[in-house]
Amino acid sequence: MANEKNRQAARPSHAAPRTRGRFRAQAGAAVGDGEGISTIRSGQGARVTTRKNAAEVADKARKNAEKRYFERHPEAKAPATGPERSGKNVVLLVVAAILILAIVFVIGSCVTGLVSGFGREESEQPTQTLQLTEQEQQLQEQQMANDAGKEQVEVGGSLSFGGDSFALTQQEDGAWALVRTSSTGTSTTLFLLEGTPVALARISDTILIPENRNGGWDVVCYVIDGHSSASYVSSPDGTVVGGEGDAASAELGDNAIVVTDSSGAAHEVSLV
Repeated sequence: MANEKNRQAARPSHAAPRTRGRFRAQAGAAVGDGEGISTIRSGQGARVTTRKNAAEVADKARKNAEKRYFERHPEAKAPATGPERSGKNVVLLVVAAILILAIVFVIGSCVTGLVSGFGREESEQPTQTLQLTEQEQQLQEQQMANDAGKEQVEVGGSLSFGGDSFALTQQEDGAWALVRTSSTGTSTTLFLLEGTPVALARISDTILIPENRNGGWDVVCYVIDGHSSASYVSSPDGTVVGGEGDAASAELGDNAIVVTDSSGAAHEVSLV
């Protein structure tokens, strides 16, 4: 033990400082080496997350997470070309498309047929008209012939036109009136006469009534459904046609009515 202590004491005292100086020099060489430390540029290094780049940072984080997941599970990544399709699947798709087109065509044809058939039925349907029986048609023809002709009756009788009847009726106060009675039985007083009628006549739609009035006679005329009131037959200059004395009778001609007075004189009154 004494020998060992003597040997350690015999070592030069400047050995340790030389060793420490070597380590410092090496360390100083590493720090001073320009290749060991480099300067970073703007945009490199750590970035602080703010409101402006939060979405970008989150998107990058999501992409990095997906990348790491697919690296660990490559079977979960879908192929870029899409799902594989077998020849059988393609045939089934084509057949299904053809069936759908066929169904659409059939439905469209049915709808078109129904619409066109409905329109054709309406166009081909005959227009229903009121058909008269043979008897009704004969009565209608007789009425038309009667209306176009002429007729004359005595006071108290009636004549017809358009299916209605016309007659002279004496009122309670003794005045005479021309009354129209429709086919339904409704009676209407058309007008009152100022005198006493001698006869009742009609040419087409014009009714003529010779009458005695104020010591003389005249002829009242009335157009059916044309006059609101009666008037008198007058000459071209507007003078009422008539004569002195009483009219005893009247006879209707083609274009005139002949009035015979109490003296037997005949007076022709033109109606044109």
